[in-house]
Amino acid sequence: MKQAQFETTYGPLWSEIDALLAKGAEGREALPEQYRRLCQCLALASQRGYSPQLVSYLHSLVARCHHALYGVAVERPTVLLQWLRLDLPRRVRAEWKLLLLVLLCLLGPAIAIGLLVAHDAHNAYLFSSPEDLARMHQMYSPSAIKTGRGGTEGDVQMFGHYIWNNVSIGFRTFASGIFGGIPALLSVLFNGMQMGVVAAWLSLDPATRINFWSFVVTHSSFELTGLVLSGLSGIRLGLALVKPGRLRRREALQQASIQMYPVVAGAALLTVLAAFFEAFWSASSFPPAVKFSVGAVCWALVFLFFGFAGREKGKHATR
Repeated sequence: MKQAQFETTYGPLWSEIDALLAKGAEGREALPEQYRRLCQCLALASQRGYSPQLVSYLHSLVARCHHALYGVAVERPTVLLQWLRLDLPRRVRAEWKLLLLVLLCLLGPAIAIGLLVAHDAHNAYLFSSPEDLARMHQMYSPSAIKTGRGGTEGDVQMFGHYIWNNVSIGFRTFASGIFGGIPALLSVLFNGMQMGVVAAWLSLDPATRINFWSFVVTHSSFELTGLVLSGLSGIRLGLALVKPGRLRRREALQQASIQMYPVVAGAALLTVLAAFFEAFWSASSFPPAVKFSVGAVCWALVFLFFGFAGREKGKHATR
């Protein structure tokens, strides 16, 4: 192959790589594969004795590409920030159909069972044991609820407990989705049922109503969002195995894992954030009005983030 034909054949690839390198870290998902093809071009150009100018250009492009993939130590701390600021909300919006399904499985049973218990308190015993309901009522009763956890040491201890509890729920929801997505949906549905019966049961008694809602209003914005994202990620991986399309199942699973990684990272971060608020804020001595105000701000921030974050104007921006 003559050099002119070689440049005509592979020139578009070089231009595409150069454009990807010029626009920063965003949109480099295809760069590893292009890098391997670029290295092959450099090897062919050197082997066939093409002009030194072409070999030098390809060598420089390979060096820039290698630096972007492996050697940019300064940019590495910003990768997680990019995932959370751009990739996470964009990927969640791209999966809006699955998101609606997960929300339906969470909120549908919660609302239905909540209305059922509100209509007749005895219906709560259909979904939870008398011992569990009595324990929940005692936990939020005015004589038992604590304004704090016994100082800093108690708060830290509860922080560890909440992390373990929340992370375990989120991880089980995510991991179970690999079996076709059905177990993840069932996990979300079960949590929705529990949420509905507990919320309705405690709301029936004026003595526990304010204590319960002021306790959960803030950290639930992060905890429930993390649960929804865990279910969404697990279902997407399960669907990749059930419906791989034209790809092999292993390739489809790998591709889905790469796409959903920012969502999994976001779910983990939200879960830890929820545990922090639950341990250090939810049980604090601030008046309920203050807690409701902070909770409203947190819920608004969650909706605004997933609705509008990552919508930067530009040719490559994702809607």
